[in-house]
Amino acid sequence: MSETTEPAQTTLQQMLDIFDVEPADDGPDGPRRFRGDSFDEGRRVVEGSQMLSQAIVAVSKALPGRTVRTAHGLFVSVADPAHPLDFTVTPVQAGRSFASATVAVTQDDRIRSTVTLLLDRPQPDVIRHDRWTGEPVGGPGSANPARMPLQGREVRLEGVRDLNDPEEVGPPVVDAWLRYDSVPERDDLRRALLAQFTGPLSISTSMRPHSGVGTAQAHYSLSTAPMGIGVAFHEPLGWDGWIRYHHESTYAGAGMSHVRGQVLTEDGRLIASFTQDAMIRALSVSGKAASAPVESRL
Repeated sequence: MSETTEPAQTTLQQMLDIFDVEPADDGPDGPRRFRGDSFDEGRRVVEGSQMLSQAIVAVSKALPGRTVRTAHGLFVSVADPAHPLDFTVTPVQAGRSFASATVAVTQDDRIRSTVTLLLDRPQPDVIRHDRWTGEPVGGPGSANPARMPLQGREVRLEGVRDLNDPEEVGPPVVDAWLRYDSVPERDDLRRALLAQFTGPLSISTSMRPHSGVGTAQAHYSLSTAPMGIGVAFHEPLGWDGWIRYHHESTYAGAGMSHVRGQVLTEDGRLIASFTQDAMIRALSVSGKAASAPVESRL
């Protein structure tokens, strides 16, 4: 009798290598097309936040000397982690200070995601406020370990025992503490790393106030998927030790949810902000989401 095995656990270095897309051409103005692989968590679906992270690295390589300040991705079609992804960077405007570009993420000649990015050359402060002004939190020392396997990363949830449990209810707020064994030296990979974790917990945050509804039902009785993520990176983008992802679901209804969030250092300095719009819909008897297109990320 053959044995079944789970997919090998991804390491932090493997994830960073996947973010670090390689040039696939080299035109007169530098590379505009890049290629990358994906990590497979066993669901044969590429996470939207992975494609967003790869697009950040691609545009940083295509427009060197500038810093990605915002990235907005729409995940319009399912991508298969068994096949490579192509990232085509199209500059919209490249001035002395600001630049903008779009990135089309394709697989088998079909668009799977589109990302719009704003880049600049950071300037000295005229004004600054970048400190947490919300309710105090307990900190990583009192938070509960979370089972989110990635070798080289530790995750703890403040005041939450199990986000997957449909019977554990609370306010639509989740604070997740993360600590990586090492932080990349390259600025584009640091931004990619921050962008990646804007995906996993936002849908769970929206479900948390509702008894009987939880992430454990995803892909069984519920069809859930991030459809769009926006990230704004703040300067200076560096950290040591723990960082906190503060999620707040401000709306859920009509088959969608909206979450806004902040990424902060342990001492309360704001280093990024994000939003996520996601699909949360009942699965029909056929296994498809009601009123959802066939190519939705299930």
